[in-house]
Amino acid sequence: MKDVPGAGVPEALPTQPIRRFGASDLASLSRDERRKLFQVLLTEHGVEVVEFSGPATYDELVVSTTPLWRPRTLRVRIAAGPVGQDDMDRLADRVRDAADSEGVILAPFGVENDLVVPLELSVVGPDDLIKRLERTPLVGWADNSPYPAYDRLDALSHLGAEAALLDPVGIRWLPVLALNELPHELNSHGAAPQDLLERLTFRMLTSVFRFGGVRYGEAARGQRLADSVITWPLGSPSSPMAALVDCKAASRGYTMNSDHVLRISGYVENARPQLEADGYELRYFVVVSSSFPGSDADHPFHGRAAELLEKVDIQLVYVQAIDLAGLALSVVAREIDPAARESIDWVTAYKRGLVLAEDFELMLAEEGE
Repeated sequence: MKDVPGAGVPEALPTQPIRRFGASDLASLSRDERRKLFQVLLTEHGVEVVEFSGPATYDELVVSTTPLWRPRTLRVRIAAGPVGQDDMDRLADRVRDAADSEGVILAPFGVENDLVVPLELSVVGPDDLIKRLERTPLVGWADNSPYPAYDRLDALSHLGAEAALLDPVGIRWLPVLALNELPHELNSHGAAPQDLLERLTFRMLTSVFRFGGVRYGEAARGQRLADSVITWPLGSPSSPMAALVDCKAASRGYTMNSDHVLRISGYVENARPQLEADGYELRYFVVVSSSFPGSDADHPFHGRAAELLEKVDIQLVYVQAIDLAGLALSVVAREIDPAARESIDWVTAYKRGLVLAEDFELMLAEEGE
């Protein structure tokens, strides 16, 4: 049996966790588990499943896509065993008979040697399938085993659909980057998710919410600097005030440890003198990430927030990227004017520290009154 190289397989990132999930692990999943995972991979690229069938030797999905206004159908077969020449020929005949645009065989068990692939078909072998599973933000991992992250799919689908016509600054990409993954549109960009998360967060804060500030980013690595400093706009009732912003691309969410507390204390001590000389009160340290694991009552946030308040008199704030992106999209969709954006009451939302989506929703509702 052999694997089949696929075209356009995303390269592994240096920041990706080492999964140690191989072809034998993929084969050991149940047929239903594999189908759900591969269906998520298809969904990520905007296709719609219009038909499904599951004979003994394969599962078949007929999907529809619309490049340049003209709908196309693709027939995708997920093999339940090694793929042979007969499997190839039968799918090629079916693609021609149904007038499909293309046929694809997903071969988690590999293919037989000396296989001839008809022009109408392409084959994706186990190694390429695993790479795609490891790179998509729509697949989660538990105990080194993949599962469809339907909660992410729902959130990102909602955000992406609404942002399609309203997103000049990359709002829809922010939650994916926060998971330490690249959106498929950015696969050829060449930058790491962490770097892009820093850039797009700062761009969104300054262009959508009209904060001032400076981004340090990659150029400041190894220095006592956060990713960026933002200053409240002149029209804000809270001006003049400032916050340090640090982005954390993390597939399983971000948890602050004692070393982070020391590093953040250094950031604050380094930034505060100049900000105060410029007339700004440095009040907040804002962390933006995919999530912040912990339960409400004894969330580790509270202990770290108390440490930072005592050490350097700074208020810690945690913000999930999906919530910040949702707020930005609401502001853009509602066409809130610049003066109203500048007067948004961030202070009330930040009082909680561990900010929730409903805090942002309430903040925007009050702004609209």
